[in-house]
Amino acid sequence: MTNELSCIIVDDDYLDRLSVETELNNLDCLRLIGSFDNATEAAEAINRHKPDVLFLDVDMPEISGLELFKSVSEYAPLCVIISSYPDYALQSFELKVFDYILKPLTTERFGETVKRLCDFVDIKEKAKAYTTLIENEKVIFKEGHNIVYLNISDILYLEAFGDYTKVVTSNKNYLTLATLGGFLEELPSEKFARIHRSYAVAKEQIRQIGNATVGVGNIKLPIGKTYRSTLSQIRP
Repeated sequence: MTNELSCIIVDDDYLDRLSVETELNNLDCLRLIGSFDNATEAAEAINRHKPDVLFLDVDMPEISGLELFKSVSEYAPLCVIISSYPDYALQSFELKVFDYILKPLTTERFGETVKRLCDFVDIKEKAKAYTTLIENEKVIFKEGHNIVYLNISDILYLEAFGDYTKVVTSNKNYLTLATLGGFLEELPSEKFARIHRSYAVAKEQIRQIGNATVGVGNIKLPIGKTYRSTLSQIRP
């Protein structure tokens, strides 16, 4: 990613707002341009400056964080909800928020979200240079003027980034302009398993299956509740 991302915080709780501000002060890739205790003032600043990222509380007086996001979503900012209430998560993801963090905010959890944010923006910046084909057990990536032939057997796992998919190998990551579900449809179905709304793994690369995670190489990936049954027939 070549440039830092501008962001705005909206939370009616001063200490929660300060917590996010403190985390942002320790990061180089995000630049805070405004912090507000109400959605009305925030909406004016958002429409004026069009920040790349919004960090929003949900439960606020007069206008909720989700209502605020809907009102400014036309220019497609990335939105991270930081809330004390898990009940709004489903509605938030239906509105295509980028992530949903439960309070109290921790440095580790916030750092994970920021890394995914930066990776996603990096993918979007590079995606126009990539063309992907799949044939004869190979994924063919066109990177500008270069053509890369990747054996399907070299893929460790796939990670969803909205309309894009990151293809992860032990040596390098690649990009494809396809949703995770769409990309999986092009791959041999017997070789991959969807384990989470954001992840699919190569079955032969699985080293360990736990109650909540799947081990692939040195990486542990989360298992989504609705995908547990797909792993019952797999033996690492």
